[in-house]
Amino acid sequence: MKKTLLAAALIVGFAGVAQAETSVTLYGILDTGYGYQHYKYDNNNVNIKATSSGLRDGTVNGSRWGMRGSEDLGDGLRAIFTLEAGINLGTGTSASSKMFHRSAFIGLASDSWGTFTMGRQYSPSVTTNVANAGVNMADMDKAFGGVGYGNRMDNSFKYTTPNFSGFEAAVAYGSANTTVLRGQNDTVSGWKIDSTGAIVPATTRTDTDRANWVSAGLKYANGPIGVGLSYDRSNNSYESAITNWAVTGAYDFEVVKLSLAYGQDRNGKLGWGNLDGISDSLGGYMSSATHDFKSHNYYVGLSAPLASGRLSASWSRSSSNLDDASALGDRAKNQNIYGVNYVYPLSKRTSVYAYGSYGTGIGYLDGLKGQEAGVGLNVKF
Repeated sequence: MKKTLLAAALIVGFAGVAQAETSVTLYGILDTGYGYQHYKYDNNNVNIKATSSGLRDGTVNGSRWGMRGSEDLGDGLRAIFTLEAGINLGTGTSASSKMFHRSAFIGLASDSWGTFTMGRQYSPSVTTNVANAGVNMADMDKAFGGVGYGNRMDNSFKYTTPNFSGFEAAVAYGSANTTVLRGQNDTVSGWKIDSTGAIVPATTRTDTDRANWVSAGLKYANGPIGVGLSYDRSNNSYESAITNWAVTGAYDFEVVKLSLAYGQDRNGKLGWGNLDGISDSLGGYMSSATHDFKSHNYYVGLSAPLASGRLSASWSRSSSNLDDASALGDRAKNQNIYGVNYVYPLSKRTSVYAYGSYGTGIGYLDGLKGQEAGVGLNVKF
């Protein structure tokens, strides 16, 4: 009897150790519903209207699935990894040509020394943002180039400090990490036929892409107060480096939560695609160095509990120097976007939502207005 009890205790003990040492979690979010959008451009004798409606995916949260793992290495040190892929629920396809475009990184984590990760991951300017962002057209990243939820860094190394009484800091560096071999020139004399009959460059030169991205952030979150500071500098090797800095803040009055943010962009906006037709190696951003682009960005958000759900409203503004004659001139306008959304939980994992937004001067274009509305279902697993 004693041997049986001892064996049972050992089995339970070893099972507990194995469970504590290694864990892999499958998780995800599925978010879709119906949405309506209408855009109108009316300026300089040009009148264009565009309307669309139907299934809309990823409104409150981008639809995704992922795996998150951790292995106990002893002395408080853990090996960690995350692989996260986006999903288009409407078509059942991947949201990107990259298999795990949302996150793909490994690293080491310690409660005493912090966390070091390598791969594709959120920039510190995202993880140290404390403001409550809107959804869709009213999302905060429609005004802020560096603070938006979508900014991820390829080929990056990131270090995040432990939490010290609410304080947390992070810094990251990412590089293009590519070398391209090219022919000496595009003339016939620059090429030759090798022994297999293939046409190859007669001589080559090596072009190294020195694009890089540095991001840093500091956050304080303790009780009802939150403050975040961030800085980004992205250089694509061909134009002036894009820089962005932002200050975000939040205070929970219990009845209502207030979020505020202010920031500036120089020479472009991270995550906005490219303006001058120049494609970079770090994921795409707006390059406006030809006219020394500058913008001032503002955000105000309010959220409050209502009928077991949560009602949120926001206003964002971005003013720029695109009204300069060398840029858009009198076709430029400051961007203002207003939004409201309501999320009602049906359970701990499932919620329904409704939203609406209205914007003017979208993309800094005078005469471009947009409006949207929709409802949807959000399921977490």
